[in-house]
Amino acid sequence: MSAGFHMEDEAHQKAYDAKLMRRLMGYVKPYTAWFSVAVVLLFVASIIGNFTPLIVMKAIDTHVNNPVRMEKELSIRNAPTTDRAALAELEELKRQDRRGLFNLMMLICLMMLAESVFRYVQMIVVAWIGQKTMFEMRMKIFSHLQNMSLRFLDKNPLGRLMTRVTNDVEKVQATIVAGVEQTISDMFTIVVVVIFMLWTNWQIAAIVLSTIPFVFITGVIFRKFARKSYLEVRRKVARLNAYMQEMVSGMRVVQVFRQEARCFGQFREINAEHRDEWFRQIRNFAIYYPIVDFLGTLALTLIIFYHGWDVLGRQASGENMVQVGLFFAYLQWAERLYGPIRALTDRYNVLLEAMASSERIFTLLDTPEDIPNKPNGVKPKALQGRVEFRDVWFGYDAEHPVLKGINLTIEPGERIAIVGHTGAGKTTFINLLGRFYDIQRGSILVDGVDVRDYDKTELRRRIGIVLQDVFLFSGSIKSNISLNSPGITDETIRECAAHVNAAPFIESLPEQYEFAVGERGGNLSTGQRQLLAFARALAHDPQILILDEATSSVDTATEALIQDAILKLMDERTSIVIAHRLSTVQHADRIVVMHHGEIREVGTHQELLAHRGLYYTLYRLQYKDQSEAA
Repeated sequence: MSAGFHMEDEAHQKAYDAKLMRRLMGYVKPYTAWFSVAVVLLFVASIIGNFTPLIVMKAIDTHVNNPVRMEKELSIRNAPTTDRAALAELEELKRQDRRGLFNLMMLICLMMLAESVFRYVQMIVVAWIGQKTMFEMRMKIFSHLQNMSLRFLDKNPLGRLMTRVTNDVEKVQATIVAGVEQTISDMFTIVVVVIFMLWTNWQIAAIVLSTIPFVFITGVIFRKFARKSYLEVRRKVARLNAYMQEMVSGMRVVQVFRQEARCFGQFREINAEHRDEWFRQIRNFAIYYPIVDFLGTLALTLIIFYHGWDVLGRQASGENMVQVGLFFAYLQWAERLYGPIRALTDRYNVLLEAMASSERIFTLLDTPEDIPNKPNGVKPKALQGRVEFRDVWFGYDAEHPVLKGINLTIEPGERIAIVGHTGAGKTTFINLLGRFYDIQRGSILVDGVDVRDYDKTELRRRIGIVLQDVFLFSGSIKSNISLNSPGITDETIRECAAHVNAAPFIESLPEQYEFAVGERGGNLSTGQRQLLAFARALAHDPQILILDEATSSVDTATEALIQDAILKLMDERTSIVIAHRLSTVQHADRIVVMHHGEIREVGTHQELLAHRGLYYTLYRLQYKDQSEAA
């Protein structure tokens, strides 16, 4: 990871990383007992499933193709006279064979049913473990993101972080639970099949297994090319996504400057590279799978050849017995052997994806909090509201400070307005006082305690912030005011809404306080969203209030309501207002004039006008028209 916390979507260079796998399996550790149960169920199901060909062999060679009965039939057919006792004996043998055949078929049905039950329970257990591990991993990532600073969130696009929580977690879960379980199942099947084949007839087993070395050689070669192609596909997908995101975000600029044709050509080129690499990857699979199928078919062919040669040899020596059941059993076992071998290759691709996803997840989780909570931080029950900036230096980039040597003391209950040109450093006050960023030099004190010594959650709980761009969550008006805090009752919500002039428009809506605001408050106007933000701040009763006032885009009537709400909200609270309107500036106890990250002037409205300095110039440029209009 770079120094700026920026995370790239590069693919993992290793097919298997033992360290990463150990960390992944750590999420399964709490469910080790259940995972062991799933493995045992798999083992039992594998034994039962591969025992079936042995029963089929016994049914055919012992009952369908019973040598005693067939010899009896042959002797009766060749006898010059009919022997009633021999016929009765033959019928008894047939009844025994039918009964034995029926019993074996019932046993096969019971074993298939038992295998189905075992596999069903095993799948439920594995799915439960998988969902639990995904839940825990996502909660850990989400909790980590909540503790990260705004600096980190600024450096990493939302789409990339969303991918960590969704797609990457799903791919990891598919490996650490389902993938491991399926790999164990495949290995069990291979081992059990080989044991059954060797135990039944080692000569035929040797014939079947003679093609296995070629399968593994083919797999080693395939994995080499598959990994290279997979990494290239991942890189090209990342490039494709990055280009798409940039172009869609900047589509207005593209259209304004008529760059559609050029951008289309670049996208065609990037998209074609991705397509061609996919074709190369598919070509690898198209070569590998037919080779494995060919080797599997070759094993079956060798079984037929060996068995046929053996049968012809027996007939030449006068033996008429043919073990048809043995032949069918080995055909079934050969199919069961090559199926898991082929599936292991698919597991390899899942492993590649999981290693890449897990590396990205752990890179995120291993990113330290750049604004950590101090152990045993101060947890105030209430604040007086005294704020002091002592020689504060800060820059979003440490080499380019935004605030330079800021010294400012705000007394409890005082109203401070901060004015200045765009880029003067006004909004930075919000981020620093709430400790969303940490300063590089100096100190910020609240009630005489450095903000770095406070518990972050408790400090922010007592600071109310109303931003210029109001963010509302999907849900009702009531939930957006209370934010589902348990201490805020419906009565409190109504009182706060009435106090900041939001009640009239809320009560005019169809469902009033249960009205759905839509995504980001899209069902409400800008002014209505602003009033809800004031009601939300008031409901949480902060001792320090920070306002990034936004009334420039609302009508006159709504602006009057908002200005009245601001005055009510600031009452008896330490208030810091980034002022965009003259009315707010005039009602401030003091006005702080910022210029290029420094405090140039401090005073009341009249004092600063009389001084005829920077504020006077700013007033003439920005506030004079408002004053004349009023």
